[in-house]
Amino acid sequence: MLSRHADSCFWIGRYVERTEAAARMMDVHYHSALETTRQSAAGTLSRRWSSLLAISGSAQLYTQRYESENDRDIFQFFLFDLEHPSSILATWQKARENARAVREQLSSEMWESLNTFYLNLKEWDVDRVIAMPHVFLCMVKDASHLFQGILNRTMLMGEARDWLDTGRFLERAEQTGRLLDVKFHDLLDNQEAPAPAGNMPLDLHGWIAVLKSVSAFEMYHKTHQEGILPEHVVDFLVLNPRFPASVRHGIGRVEGCLHRIAGHAEDSPGSEPERLAGHLRADLTYMKAAEILQTGLHPFLDSVQIRCNQIGDAIRAAYLSY
Repeated sequence: MLSRHADSCFWIGRYVERTEAAARMMDVHYHSALETTRQSAAGTLSRRWSSLLAISGSAQLYTQRYESENDRDIFQFFLFDLEHPSSILATWQKARENARAVREQLSSEMWESLNTFYLNLKEWDVDRVIAMPHVFLCMVKDASHLFQGILNRTMLMGEARDWLDTGRFLERAEQTGRLLDVKFHDLLDNQEAPAPAGNMPLDLHGWIAVLKSVSAFEMYHKTHQEGILPEHVVDFLVLNPRFPASVRHGIGRVEGCLHRIAGHAEDSPGSEPERLAGHLRADLTYMKAAEILQTGLHPFLDSVQIRCNQIGDAIRAAYLSY
C-alpha cells in the first residue's frame, strides 16, 4: 500500500474518532455545568470551560482568538472554528479530504456518510447550536457511529482497514485518557475540602458522569455490580481488555494492526511502532488500578498521552513519511 494512501486511511480513523470525542467532551461539560448548584451558573460554566481548554491543550490558542470564556465563543471555538485544528468542523472536513484522496480504498457507503454529514454540518452555525446544543452534539456522535458501523460492515479485512483501525483505536485510547483526566479535574474542583493524600474524590454523580461520557455506564455495572467506586472506574476505563473504549483495549488493537501491517509474529515485534505499542500494552496488562491511584491519576494519564503520541510519531516515521 502506498505511504500516502496509508497516511490518509490512518488520519481518517483518527479524525472521525476525534470528532466524536470532542462532541462527548462538550456535551458532558455543558450539562455538568448546568447541573452544578454550588456556584452561580456563569461562574460554574467559566470554571469548567477553563478545565476543558487546559486538558485539551488549546487554552493558548483560545486566548489568542477570543477575549473571554463565554458559551458562544467556546462553542464557536470547539465546533466551527477552522483555525482550531481540533474543532468538530475542522476534523470532519479533514477526514473528508483524506477520504476523497483514497476513495478507491473505501466503500462508497463510507464516502457517502462522510460527505453527507459534512454537508449537514455546513447548515449549522453557533447561534443555532446555542439554542439546542444537545441535539447538535448527539447528531455529531451519531454520524461518527454511523461511519464506523459502515466501516465494520463494508471494508475488507486488509491493510487499508488495518490503517483505519490503527488511527481510530490510537485516537480512542488517547481520548479516553483525556476525557477521564478532564472529569477528574472537575471532581477535584467540586470538592468542599481537599481529599486526603492518595484518596480520590467520592462525588458519586461526578463519577457517573465520567462513565456516561464514554458510554460506559451500563457496561461498568455489568462488570462491577457493587456500585460506583473510583478505583473500579479507573480499572474499567483504563485497564479493562474487553471494553472497546478502554485505554488497554485500544492499545491492544493498535498493536495487533501494526503486527499485521508489518507481517510480523505477535511475539516478535520488528519495528519501533510495534515495540512502543507492545510495551504500553504490557504495562497496562500487568498494572493495577490501586497502583495508578497511589502514584497519582493525572501523572499516569499524562504519561499515557505522551506514550500514545510517541507511538503516533513512530508510525509516521516508519510508514507514513513520503
